[in-house]
Amino acid sequence: MNNQYFPHEKLDVYSKCLAFARQVASMIDRWPTSASVRDQFDRASESHITNLVRAVQAHGSGNGIYFLECSLGSVLECAACLDVGAVKHLLNDAEMHSGKEQLQTIARMEVGLRRSWIPAVHEKETTPYGSNSNYYFAHESLHVYQRALQLFEELEENILADENGRHRHLGRIDGFATSLVLNIAEGNGRFSHLDHGKFIDIAEEAGIKLAAYLDLVEVNCTTNVQLSKRLLREVMAMLSGLKGYCDEEDEN
Repeated sequence: MNNQYFPHEKLDVYSKCLAFARQVASMIDRWPTSASVRDQFDRASESHITNLVRAVQAHGSGNGIYFLECSLGSVLECAACLDVGAVKHLLNDAEMHSGKEQLQTIARMEVGLRRSWIPAVHEKETTPYGSNSNYYFAHESLHVYQRALQLFEELEENILADENGRHRHLGRIDGFATSLVLNIAEGNGRFSHLDHGKFIDIAEEAGIKLAAYLDLVEVNCTTNVQLSKRLLREVMAMLSGLKGYCDEEDEN
């Protein structure tokens, strides 16, 4: 009998990551390939595992902490994918809550692992991994995240599901709207303001491109996009505020 293991295989959190990956596979196999969130969820569920493996391999160096935080970020991205999937009616409430419960457990275990690797670090008691009983993750309570989900729901109901659903620009709209939601979630869970700011930048870029494609759809399909653009402007204003906060923190 071979009793040799890779170091990551000895971690309880690793087996939980694999169990979640199996659940993701069973869900997305039913999802249409045209939905941007399908590929994003697939990649994020793999990323949080591969980055955990790389973190354990690099334990003892600065890269170990970096890869572990990347894994944590992918956990939050997976949670946002569940929200987007729910808005698109690709999964039911039971699947969403089951998935988030698993992700919350994984995130807490990875935070504990991170603390054990750098015991001298002092952080705020609040974490983005479920301290509020009304939410699984802190980003879910953010106004900017809630508004981004509201925007996605508006797009899904009145533009992406429109009679012009096969229009070539709608796939882009779905992709940029998905990116906007997911990057807000992932960025909020990063420990450093530099990483947080990076994901805000990515979300902002997705929002700017989304605004342009909404105009293209309105021109080509005579679809009314004004409510979507109003919600998008609100999201972009909130992102700008978050970006300014991060810049101030970096200067202090």
